[in-house]
Amino acid sequence: MLCGRSQRNENLQGDECILQQISALRRENRFLKVGLVFCLVLSALPYLTGFQPETISAKRVVTERIEFVSDGEKVASIVVHPKKTGLVIEDRNANDLLFLGKELFGGMVGVYNNDGRLVASMTAGPLGGSVVLCNKDERIVASMAASLWGGLVRVNNNDGKPVWSAP
Repeated sequence: MLCGRSQRNENLQGDECILQQISALRRENRFLKVGLVFCLVLSALPYLTGFQPETISAKRVVTERIEFVSDGEKVASIVVHPKKTGLVIEDRNANDLLFLGKELFGGMVGVYNNDGRLVASMTAGPLGGSVVLCNKDERIVASMAASLWGGLVRVNNNDGKPVWSAP
């Protein structure tokens, strides 16, 4: 090992060279420790200060629930439907407000009342679509449908029996 010295004096000066290398490694070790502590402090700073970013930008977000909060209180949520057929928008008490999803042959939008009952729905399928209005007991009161063969409008009484219809 030369370490900048002649080979003859290696035994005499080899110990000094090794001590210099150990000293350099200790300085480098201290530098790395300080850098590591600095990185840890910087990474924990947002959590310690309560920093909340105004905008989050991402190409993809994977989640099962999104909650909307105002003044620390939940206002509404978007959750996965229990049957995994779409999304449900819930109010602060976890009552369903709106359903967006997929039916057997197409998409569907459903609107719920305060009791959590479906009162209006709009569906789309391969042959056409429909709009259905229900009363508070989820009985169909009025409906409108379109298909390849034309349209249909129907009005029912509270018992669900047709009162008026037009082909």
